[in-house]
Amino acid sequence: MANTRDQFQEKRIVAEALLAKGLFQQAEKAYQSLTQLYLQTKQDKLAADCLEKLINVAPKQPSYYETLAGLYAQMGESDKAISCYQRLLTQQPALAVAHYNLGYLQRQNGYFEDALASYENSLRHGIEQPEEVHLNLAVIYSDHLRKEDRAIAALEKALSINPKYISAMFNLANIHEEAGDRAAAEKLFQKIIDQDPFYYAALARLGDVKKFTDPHDPMIRRMKRAARKLTIDISTRTNLYFALGKALNDCEEYGEAFESYQEANECNKQTVTAYDRVAQERMINDLTTVFSKDWFEAIEPVSDAAPIFICGMFRSGSTLTEQILASHPKVTAGGEVDFFVREIKNRLTPYPASLMEIERDKLDGLARDYMNHLTKCFPDADYITDKRPDNFLHLGLLKSLFPKAKFIYTSRNPLDNCLSVYFLRLGNAMNYATDLQNTAHYYQQCETLMTHWKTLFGDNIFELKYDDLVTDPRPVIEDMLSFCGLEWRDECLNFHKLDNIVKTASVWQVREPLYQKSSGRWRNFEKQLGSISQLFDSQK
Repeated sequence: MANTRDQFQEKRIVAEALLAKGLFQQAEKAYQSLTQLYLQTKQDKLAADCLEKLINVAPKQPSYYETLAGLYAQMGESDKAISCYQRLLTQQPALAVAHYNLGYLQRQNGYFEDALASYENSLRHGIEQPEEVHLNLAVIYSDHLRKEDRAIAALEKALSINPKYISAMFNLANIHEEAGDRAAAEKLFQKIIDQDPFYYAALARLGDVKKFTDPHDPMIRRMKRAARKLTIDISTRTNLYFALGKALNDCEEYGEAFESYQEANECNKQTVTAYDRVAQERMINDLTTVFSKDWFEAIEPVSDAAPIFICGMFRSGSTLTEQILASHPKVTAGGEVDFFVREIKNRLTPYPASLMEIERDKLDGLARDYMNHLTKCFPDADYITDKRPDNFLHLGLLKSLFPKAKFIYTSRNPLDNCLSVYFLRLGNAMNYATDLQNTAHYYQQCETLMTHWKTLFGDNIFELKYDDLVTDPRPVIEDMLSFCGLEWRDECLNFHKLDNIVKTASVWQVREPLYQKSSGRWRNFEKQLGSISQLFDSQK
């Protein structure tokens, strides 16, 4: 290893000497060779240094900027990666692909307005396959800025360029579903299948959208055949088995439905990291240690804003709760705002330990940036709800930033809740969902942490119990509105008539009046629950 280091040092000295003598072509070749050696030996920082030298030597060579941007992104230095493309574009402003790559990085790091501008520049400079750019514009408008009308316009533009562009059709169908337009969503998913019978992702989505009554429905048979094909990718098989479970559950074929959900989760285990119970318990312990009584007594108020956060276990009624509140004329549904998840990853690692020495200016910046983000997305709103269920993990941070914040914690019968989680494909961060035992463990950890928060600032937390809500809604809704400082409105009982976008798996449930069929649903699967049934005996 020492000899290798010496060889690298010798090559570096030679390259620097050539550069100092103004022998730029020879210096460029020397740095190219050295860069490849550093990359091959995983010495990323030294490789980045060499690439910076190469850019100085040949400032109009796009490949150097592209390689360096990828390296910075891999090293977690996203702002430097973005800067690479910005520097390249000062040299060659007409490079359409560079504008596109810059937009991609900006979008990945939450600079959504900048990303829109970069994508538009790529179109202006004649990028190939412009329909893909319009698709990316639509994703930003829909998923991040909540401007669905612009997303639809971008998708329709993509389809005007390429009428057979399935990705645009698929995303447009999803927006129709989120808007509650079942017929339009079904029509588009079916159009995709007609165009490409092997596009099984659309078949799975169609299975989610359609209501089934007959277990012998030809579409159920088609999903079964497709799901058994080992040649299709594991992610699509996962989605097919989840859709099949939902279809059989519609038909009240509970045993076969559970088997499909089991298959779905076994497939899904291959695509997510394993759930670590010890790590989860350690994280909960870290949160309760950092955000202690002493912490809140010592911290100075950061912001006077009073946002409304809805949180709790996934599938505990949070979407329903937001829809009820959004039926009030003063409230706008913000949906699952990903601001704090992104900022914790990018600006607060290691979390929560980094909070122990955080500067006041950084907390001020977080609060200000969050409120600015909400204002950009919902400029005319009086009250905005942030319905990110796993924000229950971050109530300590949120309370620190916004002492006047209102927290609505949704809870549900634990067996119903665990089953509902198990019956849905959640992302990698919710890897507990692939196993009922792990889901029960996560549920218990959630309860442990919420007990801690209630002890510290219980007056700021309203627990909405799903089973009480569906049994006798008016008093529960009245109490919730009072907690939020809102007067009673009859519209809140007619939440299912609200014409808005819903971006969660509860999109169809909240389009119906309140019903009790999901309360006590666990009894349909009592034989399959196994030992988790005993964990929650007292709460059945």
